[in-house]
Amino acid sequence: MNNNRKIVLPGERISDKKLYLPNTFVEGEETFAAVIGMLDEEGKYIPLESRYKPLQEDTLVGIVTDVRHAGYSVDINLSSPAFISSKDFRVELNLGDIVSCKVGQVYEVGDVDFAEVKKLPPGKVIHYPPAKVPRLIGRKSSMINLIREHAGGDIIVGNNGYVWISETSNIPLALKTINIIIQKAHMSGLTDEIAQFLKNQTGESKISAQTGE
Repeated sequence: MNNNRKIVLPGERISDKKLYLPNTFVEGEETFAAVIGMLDEEGKYIPLESRYKPLQEDTLVGIVTDVRHAGYSVDINLSSPAFISSKDFRVELNLGDIVSCKVGQVYEVGDVDFAEVKKLPPGKVIHYPPAKVPRLIGRKSSMINLIREHAGGDIIVGNNGYVWISETSNIPLALKTINIIIQKAHMSGLTDEIAQFLKNQTGESKISAQTGE
């Protein structure tokens, strides 16, 4: 287990260089944390609290909140709904449908262009702290692949903090695991802990099924 992660409080210095990272501020030649976060093993600052700000190529999960002739209003966890044009994307959506997409261009006023819009099958959407999304995905998708392997089905993590879990997944197990990651996102060795937790959970499920309990 690696214990080299360090909790960083707002106002603490994270670098003696100007970095201009999200959720930081620069004074003189130094960079400081604007929100609580942590420094990982390589000294990279990871904020643990922040509001979502779209970036090009981000993966988003959204919910259709309005259907119009020209397209669809979609909740993507921003202050105002985004708009998917029916002229640009040949996808037929209904109120309450869940979609995944990529962020195309982001404009200064906050508007977003979409790419690769897809309608997702029925499932459950939950809210996850956007700042902690990298921990849920894991290095090279290690964490989310663990959950997919043990919970079955499919899971899509939006950088905007919406997570879709398919109906074919073990939704209670996925939710329990995700809640642990939220609570322990700042801790080292979390992937190993989650791997053991999932093995224990799926092992108990198999035993119960075999004994009929």
